[in-house]
Amino acid sequence: MTELRLSLPAARSLHLAAQGLLVPRRKKASKDDVLNAIRHMSVLQIDTINVVARSPYLVLWSRLGDYPLVWLEELLAEGKLFEYWAHEASFLPIEDYGLYRHRMLDPAAMGWKYSVQWMNENKQAIEHLVEHIRANGPVKSSDFER
Repeated sequence: MTELRLSLPAARSLHLAAQGLLVPRRKKASKDDVLNAIRHMSVLQIDTINVVARSPYLVLWSRLGDYPLVWLEELLAEGKLFEYWAHEASFLPIEDYGLYRHRMLDPAAMGWKYSVQWMNENKQAIEHLVEHIRANGPVKSSDFER
């Protein structure tokens, strides 16, 4: 097989194109553009980092420009996206659900974060967390002491 060689500028361009960052933005984004951007990337990582805005919104903004942030949640509610652990917590196109179903059926194979042993060893902390959520409703990670 012939070895492929790319110059550094060509490799950069290839990477940016693969991420959908070289496509000129439309004058006005549509909700379908949000879904298509996620399809193009395959996953959109759900990240709680919030300096300017939550990371998923910034990723989409960099590809689409201004758009109503509620569209992401609407696509989820409409069943066009689903949330799952695909390397990290992510939004994924619903048509990829079947690709992840085997992992859903065997969560023990996901590693330490889903280990029965880990959950048994941390039962008291888990119970405390569940009690806190029941008493206070939805909470953020920053609501807890470190």
